[in-house]
Amino acid sequence: LPSPSSPRPTTAAPTPVVTSVIPMTVTVTALGGEAVHSYRVVNVYPHDRTAFTEGLVYVDGILFEGTGLDNQSNPPGQSVLEKKDLATGQALQSIKLAPEFFGEGVTVMGNRVYQLTWQERTGFVYDKDTLQPLDTFTISSDGWGLTHDGNRLIRSDGTSTLFFLDPVTLQETGRVDVRDSRGDPVVNLNELEYINGEVYANVWLTDTIVRIDPATGK
Repeated sequence: LPSPSSPRPTTAAPTPVVTSVIPMTVTVTALGGEAVHSYRVVNVYPHDRTAFTEGLVYVDGILFEGTGLDNQSNPPGQSVLEKKDLATGQALQSIKLAPEFFGEGVTVMGNRVYQLTWQERTGFVYDKDTLQPLDTFTISSDGWGLTHDGNRLIRSDGTSTLFFLDPVTLQETGRVDVRDSRGDPVVNLNELEYINGEVYANVWLTDTIVRIDPATGK
């Protein structure tokens, strides 16, 4: 696997299409020693295939999506934060990032939306209802995925480390290193979700999603 600083692909995808619902069951492969779970597709929704999706979260009937692509990409300066109707895929509200920023992980906590940027070490805070910018903050490394546990923001940076941030001061309050059952670090942790006390993370460049105990990193 490449290092976390390796360039990400920026090729635009085909024209948006609506895919019919095809329920299926998929079996995944474990990183090593963990219990392996399959999943079943229960619905499919229309989505703009040209959107370089980086952050995605569904809250209160609204899909919040953050996309990447900056001035070094082709096409340049395409990073946005949008609120979308899940059923139709249509944008309800949208705000465009400055062209030098490559948008990354997104999470919604209370009445605020938080969004990371990739290598600019900058995060943004928006009003949940209006998407008006409220604040910016600095992070100590690359920004990849973002979620929260109700008390803390949790972010990834493409390494095996999860970082915890205070949602008010936006200062880092702790870290945990993620390791598999063999004790090896699980690198390329990307987009995050917090579900029933666990952090779910997709491992970039693989088809694996890992479930992580945020207290121990196991």
